[in-house]
Amino acid sequence: MENSTGKTFLLTLSVVAVLLLMGLLPTFSIGDFESRPVDMLADIKEAAPSNLPPQGEASGAAVSPLGGTEGGAEAPALYRPAGVVLFEDFSQGKAGGMDHFWSKLLNAKKGGSINIAYFGDSFIESDILTCDLREVLQSKYGGSGPSWVDCGGGVGTNKPTITAKSKNIKENCILKKPFNAELEAMNQRYYQPSAGATLKLTATKYKAHSSKWERAMLFFQTDQPLTIRTQGDSLTTGEYKFGPAEGIQVLETKAPMTKLSYSFPNASAKTRLYGVALDGVRGVALDNFSMRGTPGFMLSKIPVKTMQDFNRLRPYDLIILQFGLNVVNDKATDAQCRAYINRMKNVIENFKKGFPQASIVVFSVPDRVQRSAGGIHTLKGVEKLVGFQRTLAKECGVGYLNVHQMMGGNDSMKKYVEEGLAAKDYTHLNYKGGKVLADKICQSMLAGVENYRRTRR
Repeated sequence: MENSTGKTFLLTLSVVAVLLLMGLLPTFSIGDFESRPVDMLADIKEAAPSNLPPQGEASGAAVSPLGGTEGGAEAPALYRPAGVVLFEDFSQGKAGGMDHFWSKLLNAKKGGSINIAYFGDSFIESDILTCDLREVLQSKYGGSGPSWVDCGGGVGTNKPTITAKSKNIKENCILKKPFNAELEAMNQRYYQPSAGATLKLTATKYKAHSSKWERAMLFFQTDQPLTIRTQGDSLTTGEYKFGPAEGIQVLETKAPMTKLSYSFPNASAKTRLYGVALDGVRGVALDNFSMRGTPGFMLSKIPVKTMQDFNRLRPYDLIILQFGLNVVNDKATDAQCRAYINRMKNVIENFKKGFPQASIVVFSVPDRVQRSAGGIHTLKGVEKLVGFQRTLAKECGVGYLNVHQMMGGNDSMKKYVEEGLAAKDYTHLNYKGGKVLADKICQSMLAGVENYRRTRR
């Protein structure tokens, strides 16, 4: 009996020893099969604490949330708060990447302006999401005013952050024919005034920081002599005369303001009005350039010369491109998605020419769900398009943010609707939902600034 027990003990000890030694063997692969390491102590080893959310692909020289590359010297530990989706930067430190914008935010307390252009479709129409992103950024980095206001009416141009009333001003929009793309500006519109045209702007109290402004910039172009009269708060009443000029001109008015009106007594179709930027003299300005029904690639028709004029007068530090709601569907093939992002490449390349200093970032399509026999679920094409948009950012060497993941991934729009944060079309946020997503974007920006600071320490 004792001999049998001893043999059993020796046999068990031998098996344990062999298994421990197997843990030292390297893994191998044959075809699609890959061996897994043997680790008898895996269940009792203390797991390293981690609150990191899924974040793209494995780190490498091609992509880094910090900007630049991760080769060479050991990179500092990333700041990755729980639940925060990080920006990715595919620029390897070159122009178009996120470093310029991170630097501007990091040095915001030293003064100066930080200008953001947010291009999108109906997802950000009427300042949804952008009014809250602007508000939280102005709260942290300074600034005031509702930023860009179109010079006339049109679908999606009404905003709760400003009351704008126009008279004798005709809208021309890229989605309506006839339209001369050579005359359009950043808002993909141009407005033609007639004699006696007026534009009246009055602040609202919808958001604290947009309820007043310190500087107004009217952007226009004219082929004839033009008289512009202004009236409003103190120091803003006057008459200004402009001659014909090549390129875009601007009338700047500086004073504390809550209202301002323009009149154009001798205007004609030879004058094009674009918009008015209502800002602080320093801090953050965030221009909402939404266009309902657009897939985004028509932005490539904005003349590069027009962009360069804007860069001289209103240089952007960050350009956000968020499109896809008018592209995504369940039947899209890889070839169709590839054709789409190839057209978007032209947009990004033109923006690089027009705003060579700007950081450019592709925001992925948000979640979109639809009702079917199987219930209410995310469109099958959403995840496909999200992946191709990341490829777009990678191939163009710019930034990327996965808004679909930020919302919560598949079926998250359904939850937003159930919680009263989105419309029952299961596509568009309401203002409550816009605030939720704006806060998430801001947290991602704060993490981006912190990681940039660590690389410059």
